[in-house]
Amino acid sequence: MVDNFYIPPKDKIETSADTRFALLRILCKPDVYPSQEILSWQKIISSEARNSAQRGNVVRKLKKMKNNFYTFILFHLLIFQSFSQEIEMNGIITDAETKKPIEFVNVGVLNKNKGTISNLNGEFYLSVTKKFFNDSLTISHVNYYSIKIPIKNFKNQTIFLNPKTNELSEVIVSNKKKRTRKIGVKSYNPLLWLGAISEDMDIIENAQRINIPDKSVRVKYVNIYLRAGFKSDSSFVRINFYKNVDNTPDEKIVFENIIQKKKIEPGWLQIDLTKQYIYLEEDFFVGVEFLPDFKNPLEVYIGAILTKGKGYSRRNSQGKWNKLQGASTINVEIEY
Repeated sequence: MVDNFYIPPKDKIETSADTRFALLRILCKPDVYPSQEILSWQKIISSEARNSAQRGNVVRKLKKMKNNFYTFILFHLLIFQSFSQEIEMNGIITDAETKKPIEFVNVGVLNKNKGTISNLNGEFYLSVTKKFFNDSLTISHVNYYSIKIPIKNFKNQTIFLNPKTNELSEVIVSNKKKRTRKIGVKSYNPLLWLGAISEDMDIIENAQRINIPDKSVRVKYVNIYLRAGFKSDSSFVRINFYKNVDNTPDEKIVFENIIQKKKIEPGWLQIDLTKQYIYLEEDFFVGVEFLPDFKNPLEVYIGAILTKGKGYSRRNSQGKWNKLQGASTINVEIEY
């Protein structure tokens, strides 16, 4: 049977099977082939063996690279999945004394631009990625003491806030004739506007620096210019006052929850503060929040201008303040 194998010429060898057939034929009948032929075939066989070994090494390397590639992809997919998984938190915020729900409480990760506010029933919902796992949830309201809860320990629960003791400010009565003045931005660019209400059940707050002309002033009105192009009938508006530290809004300096429900239409919107008796003795920032409707999305835009460089904005509850290139059209009417 061996004699029936075809032994191809050396220059026609194409496959390793041809080499094996030739080797078999030579080994079976060594006397038929001269030593030169045997040596020549030995060289071919050695070369084939080397090529086969090299091919085996290449295949093994490719398999290893393939496995490493799959491991790399799987590793990064697992990292992406672990960071993309959401941590969902919800709860009800109530007064620790009255046990009544507290509306419009700021809930968020401090200075990380991730937050929300409680609705009219004190309920809130917030979803964050796992990169916030080691952060804390800050819960604050101007009339209550703030608390922080580590996100990794957070459980859906009822959260109780302790009310602050309200200290009545001293009202000074004087026969001196009072002057009134508007301070802040009183004009706007018709091509500019700022979004003033969040679509994510969060807050957007715009603030304007106010430089007072005297050592003590009374703030009687806050005026905001609203632009056309929104769809809202009415909205709750909250006014905050912040200490000016290095020309940046800092901690609150008026500890009163100033919220008014106002009709929303193009033109000047005025917030009456004559019943609040707000007296300030240093430069400050006034902040304006249009609180979201938890049933229907709202759109509110306020005027803006580029020539005044004293404006700040933040896009989330407990978020970080960002300096605007210009300013929002917000001013206050003071008495001094």
